[in-house]
Amino acid sequence: MNHPLLAKIYDTVLAPTERFGVRDQRRRLMDGLTGRIVEIGAGTGLNVPLYPATAGEIHAIEPDQHMVERLVEKAADSPVPLYLYRGDAHDLPFSDGVFDAAIITFALCTIPQPVRALDEVHRVVRPGGMLRFLEHVRSPSARTARWQDRINPMWGKVSGGCRLNQPTVEILETTHWEVDEVWQSGGGFVAAGQAFRT
Repeated sequence: MNHPLLAKIYDTVLAPTERFGVRDQRRRLMDGLTGRIVEIGAGTGLNVPLYPATAGEIHAIEPDQHMVERLVEKAADSPVPLYLYRGDAHDLPFSDGVFDAAIITFALCTIPQPVRALDEVHRVVRPGGMLRFLEHVRSPSARTARWQDRINPMWGKVSGGCRLNQPTVEILETTHWEVDEVWQSGGGFVAAGQAFRT
């Protein structure tokens, strides 16, 4: 991945949504996480200042070099030990079962093969561990879903491949993860929740 312009403007473009609820959703996602945590698709590091102080350490992976450069700038704000990697969610550079939890925010909608990535996350999280997610999803409202379908081709071109209309929760339910809780907002096209590693 190589999106220098997107990395440069990403935080600015997202600032209004962050102020109007997304930052609170990110914070809720982190609440209570403990132990070793992996973040998949860490982007420019918008989650970094929100990492839970209860975590032992966090390992953040991001494929886009330009995003990693922004992520490095924010690393000093991490409240817990933070290790950064440039890498691919389809082939994580970690041993089996080494993490207690995983975080994915607005990345599954961009990762080319989300099932493969979710299987990789399943591999590196210990049995009984959890996955917390916050994602763009296809809205349950037919009207909103039609709107998503119309704008998705152009949106994907300007957003690094994000698929606004991806049925992410349904995809997650086809994997080895056991979905425990899902809550939706933003007219139903944003979903957050948690799943457990079986």
